Amino acid sequence: MTREIVLNDLSDLAQVMDRFPVDGRVPVSMALVPVVNGPSNPHAIELLDATAHDVLDAFRALFDADRQRREAAKGDLARCRQHREAAARATNVAVRLRESARQASDLAATALDVRARGEAEAIAARMGRLATEAETHATLLQRTAEALAERGDIKQLLAEERDQEMKMEIQETLALAERHLDARRYEEARRLLDSVEGSISSVPDLGETFRTLQNRLGIVKVEAAQSALREARRCHRHQPAAALDLLEPLDLQGLPEELVRHLCGLWLEACRRIGLMGAVYYRAGFGSGAVLMPALDGTWEVVSSIGPRRWERGRRFAPQALRGARALAPIGAPVPA
Repeated sequence: MTREIVLNDLSDLAQVMDRFPVDGRVPVSMALVPVVNGPSNPHAIELLDATAHDVLDAFRALFDADRQRREAAKGDLARCRQHREAAARATNVAVRLRESARQASDLAATALDVRARGEAEAIAARMGRLATEAETHATLLQRTAEALAERGDIKQLLAEERDQEMKMEIQETLALAERHLDARRYEEARRLLDSVEGSISSVPDLGETFRTLQNRLGIVKVEAAQSALREARRCHRHQPAAALDLLEPLDLQGLPEELVRHLCGLWLEACRRIGLMGAVYYRAGFGSGAVLMPALDGTWEVVSSIGPRRWERGRRFAPQALRGARALAPIGAPVPA
């Protein structure tokens, strides 16, 4: 139950500040509704104005301090990256020097001229010292970079950068999906939207765009299924295999039931027209089924299938796995979806 609290002046506010919502989380019973008790006066307004100025000034100071701290952290992050790059270069130099020192040592052992052997040994020793120096530099630079990277402010900046990069990647993906939808390319758009579905919740700004594209995807999906149905109807009598190629890949989930029935009926009609002898029809559920032929090993081999549980052509099943399968009816017989 809500309890009314009357504040007579600003000093009363300090006593109940902890009851105000923080980040939107506060029990309903603790919600405050400010009530001015009695008529207002110019002095109260002036006091309120002065207090508001003080609060705003404190906020501006806090904001400026945070901005300066952020700029300093960005500078340290840049130094962290510079140290890592320098450490990588020093490591590469050390590797080259070690390899050159090894080659100089080999020359010192095999050179025909005694003087050349001595010079090669000196060069090998010098390269070894330089390699050690480069390795020392790389180690120190890497340690400095790691120490900077462990700071909380640097970690936060890196996390913000990753979030921004992810947002840009998702934006690009959604833009490409939209172009595919404009061109009525359902499968391409679906794959792109599926690829970002798991991460879209971490980018609230793009949630509405994602949902809009999903709604458009459903519309394009229906249009693609209707187009495939029209084309399959045109060719299924004389080119039943071509009709199957149009109908089999369709994603029937979410389509209107009447449309699914027409698609499945036409698919089974095309299966009957390709001249299968001894074939059976197995109905896996609404809008899902397969036509199979007997194989020499006693199993049943998929010739064609449709629906969410579509099996690839050539897959085989034991007879006991196809309980309920029945002989493929002749052309013109009624077909359940």
